[in-house]
Amino acid sequence: MSIFDVTLTLSALLCSLVAGFLFAYAVVIMPGIENLEDKPFIKAFQITDRVIQK
Repeated sequence: MSIFDVTLTLSALLCSLVAGFLFAYAVVIMPGIENLEDKPFIKAFQITDRVIQK
């Protein structure tokens, strides 16, 4: 197995993991905060984003 094959497999795996995370976020988190008013929605989104970036 060449380094290209390993890199290709690893990149496909990591892209799949990111896509799965974004899908889970859209399905679980967003419906939970969509009923908030504008200001609390933005605050909740910012807090969630800050936690994810840590």
